Amino acid sequence: GTKGYRIGGRTMIFDQMEFHNVEAMVWEEDGYKMSRLPRDVAKQLDQGIRDNTSFFSTGVEVRFRLTGEEVKLHFRAAPDEEAQTALIFYGSIQGGWQYSAKAIGEKETVITVKYPEELGKLEAISKQAKLPFSPRMVRILLPYGTCHYLGKEGDTEPPHKSDAPGECYLAYGSSITHGGMALMTPWTYPFQIACKFGMDYINQGYAGSAFMEKPMAEYIVSRKDWTFASVEMGINMLNNPLSDAAYEQRIKEFIEILAADSRPVFVTDIFTHNGEKQERTELFRDIVHKHAEGTNLIYTPGKQLLCNPEYISADMTHPTREGIAQIAERWSEIMQRQRIPDRWKKDA
Repeated sequence: GTKGYRIGGRTMIFDQMEFHNVEAMVWEEDGYKMSRLPRDVAKQLDQGIRDNTSFFSTGVEVRFRLTGEEVKLHFRAAPDEEAQTALIFYGSIQGGWQYSAKAIGEKETVITVKYPEELGKLEAISKQAKLPFSPRMVRILLPYGTCHYLGKEGDTEPPHKSDAPGECYLAYGSSITHGGMALMTPWTYPFQIACKFGMDYINQGYAGSAFMEKPMAEYIVSRKDWTFASVEMGINMLNNPLSDAAYEQRIKEFIEILAADSRPVFVTDIFTHNGEKQERTELFRDIVHKHAEGTNLIYTPGKQLLCNPEYISADMTHPTREGIAQIAERWSEIMQRQRIPDRWKKDA
């Protein structure tokens, strides 16, 4: 049968392909669900993250080199309000119109991929521009909802180590981190920040379930495959039944675990939103600020990273594409200025 195995930190090899940002392949009758958390960690967390959002596939990429003429990948999407669109990249370069965006339906969907005719030219451009990913590595960027992998036809091999950058950025947070309202993976702020630094990235955003549990903090620091991290704390807690005191205790523990790690960790609280509970929002911002201050974490208020009310979508919570771009731009400037050594900065 089909077997998966791990090599190193963030690499899951399955069907002779790398399933990036996947910690477990879980078989169901609809196919393999891809978990972004080890299942033993997920079991220690809230039911929403354990049974649902840990299987959301934004930030999950199927990566491989073609060893035959073409490959056919079979997927199925779980029902969702948003369109489920997979994007095809050749390394850092977006696929052309033939192989670019493919809708994944609730019925079995086949995505066919070939190398571009001008692959040699793409390699020359990538080398000249010092792009971080090799065009030899096909990247299938999966959408925001839950996708099932059903199998493939055609010959592939896992990417070579040199096909992707060694340095990696990890982002933890709510659906805003994960990609809610970003519409497409490349417009999420973790993807954009990683591009600005010429790095790989790990998206650990969990829609509606970023509750800053202690096992999550322990898992983040246990991963040795990230160079620096960002942590968004707060918005999902506004409707959580925890008391303010219990929230503060949770933030204190979460921050202490992160601060004990020697790597740069950038933290923020609740981004600007147009919803209710603005008073509680301010209280939670104060709590995060209070406990982050005086540690080696680099704290930036959420309303400093995103400040325009008109950059919030009609749901009153999620930033629009312009809002996400503002977060990416402002936070990456802080990251560059503060604590990211020169060797991790992308050449201008």
